Amino acid sequence: MVIGVLGLGFSALTAKSSGQGLPTYEDFRRVDWARRATGQLQTAELMKVTQIDRGLIQRTALQATNDFQVVWGAAELMGGWTVKRTLFESALAASGSNVAVALRYACVAAQQRDEDVALPLLHFVEKKDEGNAVPWLVELRLLQWESKGFAELKLPAPGTAHYRDYAGEAARARIRLLEAAGYSPYAARRLGFAPDTIAVGMARELTEQPIEKAAAPFLLGVARAMQERPMYLLTELVGETVERAVVDLRGDGGGGGRADGRGGFHAERRTGFAAGGDQGVDDGGRARRGGCGDGDGDGAVF
Repeated sequence: MVIGVLGLGFSALTAKSSGQGLPTYEDFRRVDWARRATGQLQTAELMKVTQIDRGLIQRTALQATNDFQVVWGAAELMGGWTVKRTLFESALAASGSNVAVALRYACVAAQQRDEDVALPLLHFVEKKDEGNAVPWLVELRLLQWESKGFAELKLPAPGTAHYRDYAGEAARARIRLLEAAGYSPYAARRLGFAPDTIAVGMARELTEQPIEKAAAPFLLGVARAMQERPMYLLTELVGETVERAVVDLRGDGGGGGRADGRGGFHAERRTGFAAGGDQGVDDGGRARRGGCGDGDGDGAVF
């Protein structure tokens, strides 16, 4: 699982040669006990258990072309932009241009700085998923990478946007794919329920350079939306970081000084998170915040 706040682009899921046995419940429990006993979070055995069988994943996706969630799950798990792009295209077509798939695809394309793929998808989601701040946030990051101004971008009105990166739906797709590939329900959830980082990482990166005043009200609204019952603790912590950056820019407390009011509480949690004390998942593979929900705090379990 992702264990560092600073390692926002890192995934613990790496390739595993085909033909080896798939991890079992006992494998994960043995690693969990060893981790407790040694205090080491990333041991060689843990990394081995969390590797996926890339060949098996690809074969499963090829055999399930009519099940867009299985293909989507493969696109989420596989590495390499060329492979991911092909899988996302297949999933998007099979889903009938599902908004969640489109946004996830756009985020990966933006991460690769492939504007030809990312921008049409972002504009599609901006129209279809009205009020969702994530496609606008990603587009801002693309503009920042290109050293372009934000003035011409018609951002949603402050206070009207919500934050939805479809992390819950993506986790369900990964788990569905892994189960279809033959992983046990437990192993599929341990491997498929991983903290999401692309959109969250872009939000944090936006604050690492001077923030244009034209975007400040929008970013403040996004930051606060990220802290409203997020699926992952990381989303809430980055939301607080963005809020602080915007408040500092405005110099007027940002309309209530929420970030300062909760600073001590979040500082303690951030310290524990950075040390690996809260990875968003407990040793049984369950979410620390409301189970494997859809981001709305309903605590749904896969």
